[in-house]
Amino acid sequence: MAQHMLEIAAALLAATALAAWLNARVVRLPVAVGLLVIGVLAVVAVRLVDLLQPASGASAILADLLSFVDYPKLVLNFLLAYLLFAGAMNVDLKALRRRGWATAILATVGTVLTAGLIAGGFYLAAQAAGFGVSPLWAVVFGVLVSPTDPIAVLAMTKRTDLDPEVRAQLEGEALFNDGVAVVLFRAALALAVGQAAADPAAGVSVDVLSLVEHVGVEALGGALVGLAGGVLAVMVIGAARDWMTETLVTVVCATAVYAFAMHFELSGPIGVVVAGLVVGSPWSEARMSAEARHYIRPFWHFVDEGMNAVLFLLAGLMALQLDPARTPWLLVVAAPLLVLAARWLAIGGPAALLPLIRRKASLTLVSVLTWAGVRGGLSLAMALSLPEGEERQIILAATFGVVLFSIVVQSMTMEGLAIRTGYGVKKAQPDATH
Repeated sequence: MAQHMLEIAAALLAATALAAWLNARVVRLPVAVGLLVIGVLAVVAVRLVDLLQPASGASAILADLLSFVDYPKLVLNFLLAYLLFAGAMNVDLKALRRRGWATAILATVGTVLTAGLIAGGFYLAAQAAGFGVSPLWAVVFGVLVSPTDPIAVLAMTKRTDLDPEVRAQLEGEALFNDGVAVVLFRAALALAVGQAAADPAAGVSVDVLSLVEHVGVEALGGALVGLAGGVLAVMVIGAARDWMTETLVTVVCATAVYAFAMHFELSGPIGVVVAGLVVGSPWSEARMSAEARHYIRPFWHFVDEGMNAVLFLLAGLMALQLDPARTPWLLVVAAPLLVLAARWLAIGGPAALLPLIRRKASLTLVSVLTWAGVRGGLSLAMALSLPEGEERQIILAATFGVVLFSIVVQSMTMEGLAIRTGYGVKKAQPDATH
């Protein structure tokens, strides 16, 4: 079994390295975008081979290889812990603190509002297009695409010189609404599955109030676990005074906080975000040795980039799970527009009451924050974790449409939009002489 897992890991890493090389030499897109595109193009190529040479079984071969990779578990139970921890370590705490209330409101109320607006619009669009999606399954879709994906957002902000407070707003919202959305997704899925399993005469057999209470406990409990784990890690780092030990402690912190929270059915994502903020804080850096301050951030940068590459290549390859004949193409096209409209409304409402930055919260700023709300691998992982059924193919296809539009269109045009609106500056190009 161990040898089998090692072979899978070796094949996955080799494919990622090959795709990264191909992107660097031929495609020349940002890594996340390039690997997602390469993954999708690989699926298209395989489908074409099957169309031209049906006896080749190319799709079946690729599907058999991908069957060894459980994408939802890989993302939700492994990659997310380290990607969120790495992202939280690099957030500008001073700017985030100034935008604390705005971030909290958009990550909670904004996420719920967005989910509700998307769910209502998706239900109406599905009914108009002739697809049978119940209101509760529409809520499931709304919840799983409502959060801005922290992995995709952080990848975008790295290549865009945004206003520091706008950047902190986006990163903080993405890091925290991720955990909120995972908790809400589990509750919404339990409702939808409970309705499907219930006796129609008896109604839905799920206690909504109990679910709401569980959501609160899960989110708050995860935050407390992350705070305790982060503080403990910083204390150990301060006592170690050895860069290798200190670096190892940060890895243990991310792993232990996520595992502990998940074991006790608390929010692992919120836990590692809080822990990462603590470990990346000035208080933590002041306790590190000089060598640790030199090595820890580059180490986590490598972890972040490497895992991102694996995540986005696999996200592209997951397009193989879409059946072209059963794909609701109208919803695939409509879903990204619906998500953008819902996010604009969800941000515009709170923005009228709470300034997002020191400047007046104008419609221009609301539009910038809306366009910057990219979705990515997390939404896809939640969609792929849905149980088999008629709704799964519809929701998966619509989610894929949202993710592709977000990563390829929104993230690639964000820098230009930020510059034109005055919320960003052109990113400095490296000196070719060095």
